[in-house]
Amino acid sequence: MATACHRNTVLNLMRGAAHRMAITDGDRHFTRVGTLVHKRIFCTKTTIGFRQQMDHTVPPKEFKWTPGNMINENFKLGDNGHVCVVLNRQIQVPAHVVKSLWKNAAVRCAVDGGTNHWREFLLGQGAPKRPKGAPATGGPFEPLDVITGDFDSITEETVDFFKSTPKIHTPDQDATDFTKAITVLQPVMAQRKIHDVIVFHDTSGRLDQVMANLNTLYKAQKDNCNVFLLSGDSITWLLRPGKHTIQVPLDLVKTQRWCSLMPVGSMAHNVTTTGLKWNLYHTQMEFGGMVSTSNTYSTEFVQVETDANLIWSMGAYDFEEKLRETSK
Repeated sequence: MATACHRNTVLNLMRGAAHRMAITDGDRHFTRVGTLVHKRIFCTKTTIGFRQQMDHTVPPKEFKWTPGNMINENFKLGDNGHVCVVLNRQIQVPAHVVKSLWKNAAVRCAVDGGTNHWREFLLGQGAPKRPKGAPATGGPFEPLDVITGDFDSITEETVDFFKSTPKIHTPDQDATDFTKAITVLQPVMAQRKIHDVIVFHDTSGRLDQVMANLNTLYKAQKDNCNVFLLSGDSITWLLRPGKHTIQVPLDLVKTQRWCSLMPVGSMAHNVTTTGLKWNLYHTQMEFGGMVSTSNTYSTEFVQVETDANLIWSMGAYDFEEKLRETSK
């Protein structure tokens, strides 16, 4: 009964974001319902404002990041847990990491075709196949709370497998299914004071999808919403204007794993770093000018002070080595 009440509360909050949810009853058809409304958020600062912030006339906003909690320590972000989201790519994150993050999640969501990959992952981990029409079971995995998307990628077989899982149809074609899923989830996150979203994704060689995922990081940015892209070899998230301290797992420092800072979308007029092998000092960053790729660490604590949004990406704890060993 408690589980049912919890799920109803979650879905009622999501309903407000998506206008109305569509839950299939086995007919395998989805009705177009509702349209998500997206606010366009523009953030502008004057050159004087930049100088004041970087000269500390105005104290910069401070952020602290502990990516090790995602990949090799607690497998949990935030006091109230995190949200797990599965996108439409094969899950290449090591299974033990996925299991732990999924177990510790407060809300679990699959996005359209990502549901196919979640089903494949469950079956690959020994989830029992079931008779057609029977309730889905994830074995040792907690069940999905919701499936979202325009449903142009999810297969009929997957729809039947997750027949009892609530589905919210988001047909708006002016936003990606990933962006719309974040919009649906944000009311639940606000109500339950959840600030972090961990997204299972891989690039798959599609540059347009890579850029669309980065665009969602920009569109989702809020004080109470941090979105992390976790793939089989990296963690990526957005650094907003301010002073950031990133505690890097010691294994990554010792093995000199890669990291990067990318000024996607606009120029960063003033970027200063410490703790990297190749630091930046009041550097102007932009495409066509300076970008920082294939960098690495000199200490466990990296500091980045920036006056504009930057994409931070880093190699994750020995994921690549594990994948190479598995493929042999």
